[in-house]
Amino acid sequence: MKCVRLPLLRRDFLISNVDTELLVRHHAECKDLLIEALKYHLMPEQRVNLYNIRTRPRRCEGASPVLFAVGGGSLFAIHGDCEAYDTRTDRWHMVASMSTRRARVGVAAIGNRLYAVGGYDGTSDLATIESYDPITNTWQPEVSMGTRRSCLGVAVLHGLLYAAGGYDGASCLNSAERYDPLTSTWASIAAMSTRRRYVRVATLEGSLYAVGGYDSSSHLATVEKYDPLVILTP
Repeated sequence: MKCVRLPLLRRDFLISNVDTELLVRHHAECKDLLIEALKYHLMPEQRVNLYNIRTRPRRCEGASPVLFAVGGGSLFAIHGDCEAYDTRTDRWHMVASMSTRRARVGVAAIGNRLYAVGGYDGTSDLATIESYDPITNTWQPEVSMGTRRSCLGVAVLHGLLYAAGGYDGASCLNSAERYDPLTSTWASIAAMSTRRRYVRVATLEGSLYAVGGYDSSSHLATVEKYDPLVILTP
């Protein structure tokens, strides 16, 4: 059981199938592994401290990285088309289109899944999200954000998807939220001190950095840092 990545299974499966298994219940070490998995689900902000081989997704041997170009738009049209660049063949090829046309969209990958977050469909700014599975070449809807966001910054830290800033159709945003794909839930996190659209977000040594952007009156050179274990600091 110590070789099984229990923390990466869905919580309802852990409770309904693993916790009810008598072989697990009657074995102390197996119970500890189940508790470890449930803690991983219940305390997402502590996942950095729970990191081990069971919390790290398996990597396919021989797999090569793939670059995706998702959505976008021009003066005349918003696109839902997607392309993938294969580094082995040095070629681009079309993959399945998103269900929604999206420009100014945030894109990030968690494991082998690609997430298209928010954006603008030509009529309104979006709170919706969809994810792409390269095995089945299909997009599927995910739980929507609490706020409509285009021109947002997104990044992944410890298996959690962060969405920061952007534009909701009326004003620049300084709010931010976090998505847990294991539980399909969004949670608000500390807001940035500055409103930022067209902001870029990156991770470094366990923290998120919001870099630059536009606050509706000027372009920004400032940077903010978010530590999920502490608070937002300038």
